[in-house]
Parts: sequence; C-alpha cells; structure tokens
Amino acid sequence: MILFRILTRVLPKAVGRFKSVCKTWNSLLSGNAFVREHCSRSAIPSNQKVLVIEHQTSSIHPINFETHDYEPGTSITIPFDHRSYNNRFNFVSILSHLNGLLCVCNRFTSDLFLWNPVTTSFKRLPHPNSNDFYKGTLDAVGLYTDTHDDFKVLYIRRRDATLAVNVYSRSDESWRNIPLTLPADYLTTRFCWSSGTLCGGTLYFTVSETFVGGSHFMISFDVNTEQFQMINLPQIPNHGIVLIRLVNVQDELVMFAATGYREMKIDMWILQEGTWYRIYSFPEISLDLWCSITHYVTNRKKWFVMAKFQKIFEIDTGLMWFNRFYPVTSFQCDDGALFTETLVSPSI
Repeated sequence: MILFRILTRVLPKAVGRFKSVCKTWNSLLSGNAFVREHCSRSAIPSNQKVLVIEHQTSSIHPINFETHDYEPGTSITIPFDHRSYNNRFNFVSILSHLNGLLCVCNRFTSDLFLWNPVTTSFKRLPHPNSNDFYKGTLDAVGLYTDTHDDFKVLYIRRRDATLAVNVYSRSDESWRNIPLTLPADYLTTRFCWSSGTLCGGTLYFTVSETFVGGSHFMISFDVNTEQFQMINLPQIPNHGIVLIRLVNVQDELVMFAATGYREMKIDMWILQEGTWYRIYSFPEISLDLWCSITHYVTNRKKWFVMAKFQKIFEIDTGLMWFNRFYPVTSFQCDDGALFTETLVSPSI
C-alpha cells in the first residue's frame, strides 16, 4: 500500500520505466485502480502540456505558470498514419481529449484514433458506418468514462439531414447506436457543432448557425442515463460574430461568449442548476477572429486566454480557481491541444 501511494505521485514517464522492473510491478502499474489514482494526481501544472502539430513537425511544450509563456518544446513522432499523399504534411486534427488521451482524426483518410502522446500508444477506431467516417464540418465527438471506468467516445454524425449517434466502448472495442431526434434544420451545414465538453457526468455541445444573427443553443448528453437534452443559452448579442467556448472549471460549466466584429466583448457565464448566471463582463478587445482559442491558463484569480502561441488577453475574475490549464475542446484550428500526461492506454 505504501508503494502504491508513492508511485501514484511519480511522473508518468518515470512510472512507465518502472513497469520493466518485474512482473508484479507491471501488473500493479497497469491496473485500473492505479491508473485512476495516478490520473487524479496528475492534473497539476507540471503534468499539463500543450501538443503542437504543425505542417511538418510536432512537439510538446510546458507552460511557465509564472510568465504564462510556452517553454521550448520536445519534438515527437506521431506513431500512426498521419501524412498527406506526398508524405510531406501532417494531416492530423485534434478533436478532443480526456485523462491524457487525445481523440484525433487523419483528415486525409478520415480515420479516428485514440492516442496517448506520453506512452506513444494509440488505437485506430473501427468505422461505425461502412460508407464513410469523420467529416470535420458535419460531425462532433465527445470523450467520457462511465461508472465502470470504461473509456468511451460519443460520435455524432450528420449526413444529408440525417443523424446517427454512436458510442465506442474501449473495453468492448465496438460501437453501438444511441437514439437522438432533432429538427431537420439542426442537421444541415447551417449549424456548426462543437466538440463535447465533459462536466459533472454530462457532455455539453454548443450548436451555432454559421451566419451573423443566427441562433445558438446547447445539447447535453448524460453519460449515465444516455439521454440527450436541449438547453437554451443566455441572451447573447448576435448582431456580429459570436464565439462560444465552454470550459469545465472544477466540475462547474463556465461559458465565455465573445461577440462583435474586430472589437470583441467577452461575457463570462456559469451554469448552476439549469440556470445561466453572468458573473463577469469584460471590455472590448481586439481579437483575431481567425485565431482559435484553445485553452485558458489561470494564476490565482487571473485568467490568461491562450490561442496558438500568444497570450491574447488577461482578465481578472476575482475567483480562486488555482494554477492550472482549463482546456477548450472546440479546436477550430488544427494546430494544437492541451493534455495531461498520464499512463492511460487507448486499449484494454
């Protein structure tokens, strides 16, 4: 028991090396109980990294929580098929992440993978439909674990105004269908779906019309009952561009809504018992609309909005949410994602 507690506090890469000590250690370090405990202790600043995938290179960077800058990165090799037809460019989109696993897509083949960048292990997911697979402009995914610690992928697929929802089970290595009925308009390219944000046993997806003045709402998926529900968003000005980002802040769902054109006004909302409350409103800032917000960094009471390699805004919320990253799982730009270094395996 003492050894178990000590090893749960060791860095993920070091634990990986310890597996070769003996069969007993390997069995201990590979068990679900150890992985679960190790993950719970890994969500600290030193274990939170940013994976950057550029056209021809890929690297992992720490963030300095004093300066809020990216530190020099370590180059990594993507272990699965990820190149373009001429083998020159990376064709990888990062869709979502949970407990150290990334869900990524090869844009050239449309294949989905679960990938742990620390252990380099990966799992190519089988196709739930025989005719095609993931399309970034139409589909959405969300990651979660159920009450049996089974890692699952929720895949929402839209084709020709029809909807298919499937769940992949890591333990069963198979897909199954879950019913969901929505108005036909919501299934067309008029609406853009975000990736799922897991918060308190529920996956949340934002759905937005793709033109100025369009409507916005949210769809939730209870991971225990497997029921969907449509949730209204608060009154957000829609006379300009609207950028909505959801963040899980210690099991509270926080929404940042940026509205405007070149000058964007940001409102911070929190969802409590089914009601949205606006907790902060920030002055207008110049926000590059083509620069997708990927995560937020907090240092005590201040939030630093990060996008690509730039700190684009600093906001003082007055709330103590500790030093850590809060990732946004709607990655419009295919150049990076935040993840926590763990030993979780893509397959059982």
